[in-house]
Amino acid sequence: MKQRLPAKRTTGWTSNLLAAAGDVLVPLLFAFGVGSIFSLICGCNPFTLYSYIIKKAFFSVGGLLNTLGYTTPIIITGMATALSIRANMYNMGIEGQVFLGAFTAALAGYMIKGVPTALHVTLCLLIGAAFGAVYALIPGLLKAKLRVNEVVTTVMLNSIATQVTGFLTQSYLGTGDAYAHTEFIEQTARLAKLNSKYRCTTAIFIALAIWLVLYFILKKTKFGYEIDCIGKQWEFADAVGMHVSRKIVVIFVVGGALAGIAGATEILGVNYNFVNTFSANPGIGWDGFFVCILAGSNPVGILLFSIVFGALRYGALAAQTGLGVPLDLINIIKSTLVLFMAIKLIGNNREAIADFFGHIFHRSAVKKEG
Repeated sequence: MKQRLPAKRTTGWTSNLLAAAGDVLVPLLFAFGVGSIFSLICGCNPFTLYSYIIKKAFFSVGGLLNTLGYTTPIIITGMATALSIRANMYNMGIEGQVFLGAFTAALAGYMIKGVPTALHVTLCLLIGAAFGAVYALIPGLLKAKLRVNEVVTTVMLNSIATQVTGFLTQSYLGTGDAYAHTEFIEQTARLAKLNSKYRCTTAIFIALAIWLVLYFILKKTKFGYEIDCIGKQWEFADAVGMHVSRKIVVIFVVGGALAGIAGATEILGVNYNFVNTFSANPGIGWDGFFVCILAGSNPVGILLFSIVFGALRYGALAAQTGLGVPLDLINIIKSTLVLFMAIKLIGNNREAIADFFGHIFHRSAVKKEG
């Protein structure tokens, strides 16, 4: 009698790959399903809409360059967000730091004169990074020294940054034209376009360099290991000498500097002056945050989702022009994608959430009995 051979088992790496693919594809399918419903409400066939976006975003040289142009700042803000998320902190202030970096880079772009292009561009990027870093230092210090909730402080600082830069653009530093904007930056402060007709500039190489450096730091260095340890067990990391408070400040400052660079590249490469709507609907800082959450703060995932969001940004504009579809429809798809990912995260961590609320209710009951 023949022995039955044991069934082949899926290898560990294959099952992990399938699980990772499912983590990405399932929320995407649900999000595009909801988008299809709203597409029908808008009177557009969803298959026509999605095929049009894909065709425009990827299947022509111009479309690909425009997609990469929209992708560039999202890569940077996504990696800036990843630093804090991996340490189990939520720096929601990337958008405000983007605004401050863009605003100060615009000022440096037209106030500094008579210097070579390479030096002028470098100075503008450094100034944008410096102001973004200083602005991020505020919630970093509050979190590190006083344990103030970083979500509250960073969201509040977002509003301050957008309102103050908007006020200065409309008043003291504006041009007095029909729409509020700063002076146009000098030619020497402008990043070169890969093709003069399209959005993509040499900033894409800056973004990829930042991505590569942070990938190495997060995956291969002691500092990256310490960030992960802080995210998993703050008290233990501090007890073994990782100087958690110091690391928190560094995480926020580096993230703010990167956000400032993202804002600066938009001014130096695309807008050439500062207007308060340069990062609207919903904003490159928020897109970076969404990308980071969707990718689980994994650098490779951030790169891929940044391309998806860049394609959606450009595809939305193309669909609005070519199909008459409102821009808000694409925002619905992106928001739904984040919603389904959040539901998935809650499902994966339901035991921890139940333990957390159980602990709270237990403490309340003990206090009442006391």
